Amino acid sequence: MVNNNLVRHFFVSLILSTLPTMTTFEELNDNLENLLTHLDSIRDTVPMTVLLLAPYREKTNKKFEEFIEENVNKIDEDDKDGLSVSLPYDLAKLYEQLSKNTVISNLAPLIITESLFVSLISQYDSFLNKLLRILYKIQPSYINNSERQLTFSQLNNFETLDEAREYIVEKEIETVLRKSHTEHFEYLENKIGISLRKDLPVWKKFIEITERRNLLVHCDGKVSNQYIKVCNDHKCDIKSIKVNDRLSVSVEYFSQAYNCLYELSTKLTHTIWRKLLKESLEKADEELNNICFELLTAQRFDLADIILDFGYKQTKHYNDASKNYFIVNKALSKFLQKDYKQAKEIINKKDWSATSEDFKLAHLIINEKLDEAYELMKKIGNNGEVTKEHYKYWPLFYHLRKSKKFKTNFLEIFNEEYSVLEIPKRPIQEIIDELIEKNPEIKEKAIQKDSKKTNPAQ
Repeated sequence: MVNNNLVRHFFVSLILSTLPTMTTFEELNDNLENLLTHLDSIRDTVPMTVLLLAPYREKTNKKFEEFIEENVNKIDEDDKDGLSVSLPYDLAKLYEQLSKNTVISNLAPLIITESLFVSLISQYDSFLNKLLRILYKIQPSYINNSERQLTFSQLNNFETLDEAREYIVEKEIETVLRKSHTEHFEYLENKIGISLRKDLPVWKKFIEITERRNLLVHCDGKVSNQYIKVCNDHKCDIKSIKVNDRLSVSVEYFSQAYNCLYELSTKLTHTIWRKLLKESLEKADEELNNICFELLTAQRFDLADIILDFGYKQTKHYNDASKNYFIVNKALSKFLQKDYKQAKEIINKKDWSATSEDFKLAHLIINEKLDEAYELMKKIGNNGEVTKEHYKYWPLFYHLRKSKKFKTNFLEIFNEEYSVLEIPKRPIQEIIDELIEKNPEIKEKAIQKDSKKTNPAQ
């Protein structure tokens, strides 16, 4: 007689032993890039929606107000019954339709913003699903203690080891993802053996936005005792929020949620990367610096400061040059925000005399020693650490590119006229800018109206 348990344990052990012992860093990086791209896409949609809906909402409200002014004889407000109006009977249907149109137009931006907010969390959950799969490939031992059960008949249904492996991994992920977001991190911390929430101030915001997402999906945004308990357990700032309050999502709150997920997912990925794939530390530093570069180029300094500080504080970098990029760009972020004092404090904490020319040039520019910087440009020439593309793209030269001296130097060094080649804005941002330029009051009205709907601190 065959011992089914013995067969099951033998088969599972065989499956786990055939899992790859290591995965390439590209999978971790691609998963993060995919999430950040999706978050950016959703983020870009919000201001465009609010701005485009503002004229529609204003027009609808104006029509209703004009109708009331011309046709309504009396308006009474009753605490129990709400608004009561007196108007000719034959206009009642028209009044109802105009009133309904007003409600719909005012609800539209709120509903869309809330739906996009829910989508942010959904994208993060999808990212976590893929992250778990990657972890099981890096370390098959992470599911050695899995409680997945395979019967003998189930074993017979698998035609290949790959099918059985996928079944075990899928069931494990399903079990993990059914738990709360707090339990997700507890699970990861237990598996990896490090604290992922230490020195993570954004954790409280993460808990609150994920709990608010649950309210919007399951309770029409009305605060529950569960929401209050979970947020209080994690010391979230919800002092002004009470049970049965209706929480919505303002533009400002949406932006906070976006920043939170962007920061948390980046830190989570790179913490795991550095812990489990130490042999690819050079690529980890490079990709993290690329994220910071893109944030600086897009002038999203709030996130850039956070990620640059995270990169700089890593206990180990591939080499001094990798760490230097974090220092320079950290100072550069403050410099571009016109916080020149702090920028100089950051850059001057290090002695740059023994570093390469590109770092020396950054040191001079941030210290506003432009004459020396122009001389160093000539010394570096057309075949040094700073290339033609660096001069055109690197935000370090953002202000210099506008000067006549820079253009003269560029011509002398590369034997060609400098042509403006700034990183283009996203198409949606260009549309928004054009719309605001034609109607500057649109942005102010849209943001003001939306901000009044919901306290961003809630």
